[in-house]
Amino acid sequence: MREFFKNSFPYFKKTMPVQVLAILFGLFRVVILLVTPQVISLLVDRVVTPLLGGESKNTSSIFYFLIKDIPADNYIKIFWVLAATLLVFAVLFFIFFYLKWQLAHYFSLKSEGMMRADALKKLGNASGQLLSRYTAGDLILITTKDPFNVRDLYIQRSQGFADCIFYIVVAAVLLGCIHWTLLFLPLAGGIFCIFVILLYKKRIKVYYESVWRDSATLSTTVQESIYGVRTVASFAREDEREALFDADNERLKQTEYGGINIFAYRDLLIRIARVAVFLGTLAIVIWLGVREQITAGEFTATMGYLGSLMWQFNSFVFNVNASQRDFVSGKRLFDFLNADDEIADLYGERVPSAQPSIRIEHLSVKNEGNYALEDVSVDIPYGKKLGIMGKTGSGKTLLCKLMQGLAEADEGEIYIDGVPIHEYSRDALLKSYSYALQNVFLFSNTIASNIALYDPFADREKVERAGKLAEVDEFASRCPDGYQTTIGEKGFGLSGGQKQRISIARALFKNAAVFVFDDVTSALDLETEHAVLQNLARECAEKTTILVTHRATALKDCDEILFLEDGKITERGSFEELMSLGGNFAQIYNRQAKEMAFTE
Repeated sequence: MREFFKNSFPYFKKTMPVQVLAILFGLFRVVILLVTPQVISLLVDRVVTPLLGGESKNTSSIFYFLIKDIPADNYIKIFWVLAATLLVFAVLFFIFFYLKWQLAHYFSLKSEGMMRADALKKLGNASGQLLSRYTAGDLILITTKDPFNVRDLYIQRSQGFADCIFYIVVAAVLLGCIHWTLLFLPLAGGIFCIFVILLYKKRIKVYYESVWRDSATLSTTVQESIYGVRTVASFAREDEREALFDADNERLKQTEYGGINIFAYRDLLIRIARVAVFLGTLAIVIWLGVREQITAGEFTATMGYLGSLMWQFNSFVFNVNASQRDFVSGKRLFDFLNADDEIADLYGERVPSAQPSIRIEHLSVKNEGNYALEDVSVDIPYGKKLGIMGKTGSGKTLLCKLMQGLAEADEGEIYIDGVPIHEYSRDALLKSYSYALQNVFLFSNTIASNIALYDPFADREKVERAGKLAEVDEFASRCPDGYQTTIGEKGFGLSGGQKQRISIARALFKNAAVFVFDDVTSALDLETEHAVLQNLARECAEKTTILVTHRATALKDCDEILFLEDGKITERGSFEELMSLGGNFAQIYNRQAKEMAFTE
């Protein structure tokens, strides 16, 4: 609990005066609930009882001063004074309720937004090593539900506890003013309820942790089923995905059943205690009434306090339940925010130059005992055109990620402008690259918005120019709204080649110092690929360009070509040098050239 408040308080520190004011308004509301039976007690003893033929009696009501100067037989005036008092209380009750609710929630929404923004920022800057500890379902809950629950503890639970405790304490004092014996059973019942709450506290915490874990698993399964719906359908694996969903759903259901049992047993004990307190206190009140030690009005007030006390006990238990859920959410959220990210912490604050040179020396990456990359060295001065080719799994994409700080090497070093890569700000480093990824991710937005990801407020001409260079024009012109056509989530409705062209346009739009095109023409037909590559050659003529591809024919104009096999550079040189070598590159080029000639 201490860690929770240590981590969460900074988000609510600035709004704390408002929250305190909201709590005070809540307490004013509780005061009205507490004093209302006092007015009703006076109304019964000084108006109702005499009118029914009984004797008007003095009571312990704290509002006796309102009518002490009114003749005892002026029942109408007494009635209107007391009725007006009740009306004023009702109006004040709703005013305080509105102010409490409005202030607390309005000003705390910013705090919730800040937590959510920090979680998303941490997610965006996190290394793959940190993210591997969490499932997609975990991260969804951390960035959406958990900040809401933390705010709930500050706004709902803190005020709920304040209201309950204040009401119980003051109601006990007022009951004691009526007769001291009325305190015994409510006090005993309260102690018993606290004992029961503590008895079940640990089990309820475990329950909420289990719900979190199973909800995250189910959320991950649902997300994968939605994103992979086409793949699942194409392999006719709907039954398998449904079975997986049913298993996760059943697990969550059984966890919920366990929680129902816990709450049922605990609430049963508390309800038994409440009924015992109510019936026992009722018996005491009747006994006091028979002995004429309390008046009819005091009897009425006592029953009002008893009913409200039972409701406050209910509210207290509910707040205990909700607060345990909120603490679990807070632990999950702040564990993620405070998690050590050893990879991200490696980077410094330097900013690369506008024309960075890259040098890779003896770079190696191990993967389960084997080398994914082994002893790779290459010099990439600014403006160089580097081609990378090799079979699937040879390390091409890994090499591209390493030079951008998106992956980490086990051995060797990468230098930017002669300075080790880890001395640079990771954010500034990434801004130096225009990276068109092999696996294209598109957002559920317009074609233009997907291209202008780096600057959503860019001019339309700049967006469409990048689209034209990447041959996006070819299909965007056929869309209903052109570049303003909304595409489905992850590019549903577009072909693989159309997605790749948007990815290329996105990189061109960013127009960074270094362009990296990671096998982004594999889904293009030869004619479109040729047009795109020609446009890239013109557009990126003065800038560093790294082109990863399976097509040897696309690398003819590169200054240097690396051919990778099993993580090693087995061939390197210009196009002419590799062709004269007669190795794997030359063989692949000759085979692909013949295929192209046959196709034509």
